[in-house]
Amino acid sequence: MPVPRRDFMKMFGISLGSLLLARCQRTATPEPAQTYIMCYEPPPYTPTSTPGTPDPASLPARTRLRLLWLRFGELAAKTREGTNADADGGDPLGTRMIQEHDSALMELAGAGELTPPVLALIQEAYAAAVYHVWRSNAPMTCYEPMIVDYAPASADNLVHQSEMLTQIAEGSTVDPETIEKARAALEHDLAFYALSDLDVQALYDKLLEEYREPDGSIPTFEEVELTLTPDAKTAAEFLLDLLVGAK
Repeated sequence: MPVPRRDFMKMFGISLGSLLLARCQRTATPEPAQTYIMCYEPPPYTPTSTPGTPDPASLPARTRLRLLWLRFGELAAKTREGTNADADGGDPLGTRMIQEHDSALMELAGAGELTPPVLALIQEAYAAAVYHVWRSNAPMTCYEPMIVDYAPASADNLVHQSEMLTQIAEGSTVDPETIEKARAALEHDLAFYALSDLDVQALYDKLLEEYREPDGSIPTFEEVELTLTPDAKTAAEFLLDLLVGAK
């Protein structure tokens, strides 16, 4: 039975049987029914200073959300240093970040700024990005995924866009072309998270079937065509405004 995507994002890379301490190598077989040993590549670390020291609870919900999207660098650094780990090898900092993010979103929803479907999409996207940063920087970074798994690529894109957009917000000029590229990337990501577990499984099944054809190949995440739902479009617009500091 296929593992639901939301559970899979939390589970992959955890099994000791699929983790390697040595260099990762691709399994030498073209059979698409097999899996491949791959490295979970850490996203580039850009040291982002944690802004200020005010009590987060005293800040507006949008400000708290934006600060949480700025903490990927802190999460990566503390995970690599070994200062972000509990007795079970979990991710206590990431867990708190996700909980605080959910709390701030709920506050905005209560004020009528977000609908429940849009809130759920944004929260899932943030949780996936947090997990990606933590898993990428944990001591053992190799895992054995399904042959098709776009979750890491999608989460990595979210991390990249958040870093790029906050850098734009700190600058004096904003390039409209860059903003539109970021908008398109965010919309593509949120369109993926808007898919149901059955939709994702159907997409993977279709790609694997095409892979079995002569000269078949599996497209990159960016090359996959996804339908942009109204909720996904709204969620992407919210994130874009949030990360460039729009009110």
